[in-house]
Amino acid sequence: MSFTLQQLHDEIEADPESLGYKEPPGEWQSDSFIADLINDPELGDTIQRSKVSPQEIIEQITLVDWEAISAAQRLYLQLLPSLAQISTIQNGTEIRANLLAIFGAGTDTRDNLLAVVQRQGSRAEVLWGEGAYVTVGDVAHAANLD
Repeated sequence: MSFTLQQLHDEIEADPESLGYKEPPGEWQSDSFIADLINDPELGDTIQRSKVSPQEIIEQITLVDWEAISAAQRLYLQLLPSLAQISTIQNGTEIRANLLAIFGAGTDTRDNLLAVVQRQGSRAEVLWGEGAYVTVGDVAHAANLD
C-alpha cells in the first residue's frame, strides 16, 4: 500500500506514538532523522506478513499435532511444498483457513502458524502496509505541505 504526502505530513505533525518527529518547540527534526524513525521496525508494532513459504508452514507443525490429524489432512499438507508454482502462500487465503481448520484451537501448531504470519514492522508498515518505506525525500516534500 502506498501513502500520500499529506498522510505522512499528518503523521509527523501529530506524532501519535510519540516517536520524536519534532523537537521543542514543535519544529520538525531533520528529514533523515524522521525517515529513520518511521522506518525503524523496533519503533513499530506487529504486522501481518502477506506471504509465507510452504517450508515455513511445515516447520511450525509439531510431531504431536501431526500424529493427531487424519491421513487426508497429512496428504493435503504434504502437497503444499510439492507444487512447483507455490513458492509462497498468501496470508488470508483458503489455504490459511484450511491449515487453521486442520490444527484446531489449543494445539501448539495452530499457535505456531498464527505466530509465523506476523513480524515486527516499522511505523510506516503499520500505517501503510507491509513493505511501506518512507524516503528522506518523502519527508522533505511532506514538510512543505500546510
